Amino acid sequence: MPRFARDEAEAILPKVVPYLEDIHRRKRAFDRNPTEPLAAEIRALIRSVAEMGVEVKSLDDGLIDFPAERRGREIYLCWKLGEGERISWWHEVDTGFAGRRPITELYEN
Repeated sequence: MPRFARDEAEAILPKVVPYLEDIHRRKRAFDRNPTEPLAAEIRALIRSVAEMGVEVKSLDDGLIDFPAERRGREIYLCWKLGEGERISWWHEVDTGFAGRRPITELYEN
């Protein structure tokens, strides 16, 4: 899986966002009327996002993680639908959304 710098992750956000919006829309439809064809469509969309190197973490929130590296260890750059065109958060691999920290920390000494 690729590792992203912030600018690389932000560069592909415009490609990822339509998939996330579609996933979000289909997930709401699935919650109202669960069917296997709709589930298959959602899985296909998630696969398309994964093929870009991005991990979908929450279908309901449009939450995604971009694998990245900080001081030789893997971290995630974290973004969700509605957060704009910039990635403002990161977290350790084992802390998840609850452990999100401001991305400015990555650039401090």
